[in-house]
Amino acid sequence: MTPFDEAILPGELKMFKAFLPFLPANLQKMCAIYIKWMELKATIDYYDQHPPVQEPADMSHVFRHLKGILPPEEQASMEQLADMMENMDLYRSMFESFSAPTSSDQKRGDNE
Repeated sequence: MTPFDEAILPGELKMFKAFLPFLPANLQKMCAIYIKWMELKATIDYYDQHPPVQEPADMSHVFRHLKGILPPEEQASMEQLADMMENMDLYRSMFESFSAPTSSDQKRGDNE
């Protein structure tokens, strides 16, 4: 279940979803539709009370949100990609600091 589901779904509906496979087969479809209807109603109610707020779209933040949802093998790939992107940011900032003119370089350029 995503953090959004956790925020909007009441405990009774979560329990109902958990019991769905154990209901008689002829009731499962109707109950599943009822659950989805209640989820839609809960979503509408949630956004009526809480205006949407956009999270920062940096990749490490996105990866953190996906971590609990992805299967383990995909989580490992995402973590490798996140580490690689973090290292790229670190290297970029290092190279930018090396290529930035120092005050002695600026004075030398001003005197010429």
